[in-house]
Amino acid sequence: MATLRAAGTRRAGFGELALSCADRIRALLAQPQRAPGDWSIKLPTGCACELCETLGTFLRDPERRALDWPLAKDRRRHVHARIDEAELPVHHETRRQGRPYTLVLTKTEALFERERLARERHQADLAWLTDEWKV
Repeated sequence: MATLRAAGTRRAGFGELALSCADRIRALLAQPQRAPGDWSIKLPTGCACELCETLGTFLRDPERRALDWPLAKDRRRHVHARIDEAELPVHHETRRQGRPYTLVLTKTEALFERERLARERHQADLAWLTDEWKV
């Protein structure tokens, strides 16, 4: 989209890109919207360790919003890193009482806000493509 917007009046050769973008956006908009109570989150691939398996199970659960998970420091660090690297809408903090300390994970409302904003952006982009590029 940025390339198409930057093309301005120099549009030669960008028609296929505009059409491809419009097709992709239409496909995204055709997907059903998230149900109001659906808290499921997809964990991106990258690690298949037992910690990531447990994390993935928690994230995929559409009803579960929080997880209290007793973990040693290095194991907590790994889970923190996966959440941060993937920029997941999950708040994570360590409750420092007892041993091992407990990693507290909470899915946040940002999950719904991100999807709402993305859908609005897709709709605006498609409207612009339709108006400017007639796709």
